[in-house]
Amino acid sequence: MTQAPDIRQLPDEDLMLLVANGVIEHPATELFRRHNRALYNFMAWMCQGNSHEAEDVTQKTWIKIMSKSAAYQPSAAFRTYLYHIAHNTWLDGRTQHFETQRETLDETAEIASEALSPETEWQLKQNLQLVRQALMQLPSVQREVIVLRFFNEMSLEEIALAIGEGFETVKSRLRYAYSKLRRELESSHA
Repeated sequence: MTQAPDIRQLPDEDLMLLVANGVIEHPATELFRRHNRALYNFMAWMCQGNSHEAEDVTQKTWIKIMSKSAAYQPSAAFRTYLYHIAHNTWLDGRTQHFETQRETLDETAEIASEALSPETEWQLKQNLQLVRQALMQLPSVQREVIVLRFFNEMSLEEIALAIGEGFETVKSRLRYAYSKLRRELESSHA
């Protein structure tokens, strides 16, 4: 008798195919466990720190993934598929509501303060705040590629697929974002 594979060992695409074929509870839970935190963090950046909006878009993304699971075809990595759905869900929300400016941003990075002196911890928090402010100043299309590239460690090809843009467009947005971030951070240290 062959033993069923441990669901935690299956790749994302196989888990999603199980969901598409009607085996929902355990594969969907595992996909959620693997990707929800990163998806929420991406949405928090895209929603400019509005945690309620980020939660809403994240939840709507998962609902869309599950409701359209029967049509899933693993033509790209599941993560790319997930972020493509999230990107479109966020865009749908933007066309329905005005984009609101928020100055609060849920913590997306944790600093291990017990190993740092109070002065070092304060300096790191100040630098982190400057980077966040600079990121929030970027146009949303540039902020999106920066967050996907560096916080979600996606390749340029994966980003292009996820946001539905060409590879060269992604490279260009990344280049402009770097330039703007550099100028913003240099001016804040001047």
